[in-house]
Amino acid sequence: MKEKIKCWLAGLIFRIIALFTLGQISPLLGAGIIIEQDGKILLIDRSDGLGYTVPGGIVRYRETVEQCVLREAHEETGYSVKITGLVGVYSRLDRDPRFRAVAIAYKGSIIDGSPHGSGEGELCWHAPEEVFGHMAFDCEEMLKDYLSGQQRFS
Repeated sequence: MKEKIKCWLAGLIFRIIALFTLGQISPLLGAGIIIEQDGKILLIDRSDGLGYTVPGGIVRYRETVEQCVLREAHEETGYSVKITGLVGVYSRLDRDPRFRAVAIAYKGSIIDGSPHGSGEGELCWHAPEEVFGHMAFDCEEMLKDYLSGQQRFS
């Protein structure tokens, strides 16, 4: 419930700022990482009930996009990961219902660590066909691009 309220408040605050700046505010920048092992994808079953997502989050002011995705993956899963490629850039206007955001999706692999969940949700491994239709934001689009080997820039 706490995560749901936090997301709702963030969206409201972003919309108020957009209103006061007459829409002259840049979108938030996020990053996610897709990790596959034995035909299953590392996912977060979100605690706010929105569905499954790939590990990731919003880039902080003093970090690179790559630092963000490594930090978020570790915070949300307990795994240290490495980036092995780019899946795409996702900038559709309605890609995140909470606020205007652009996301960069990477592919990666696990280096080490001990799995655990977080306030964002519980870590889980699923075959793609098990989660299609149950994914939050545009993570399903990211996963389909990853599986097809297509690199997206939209």
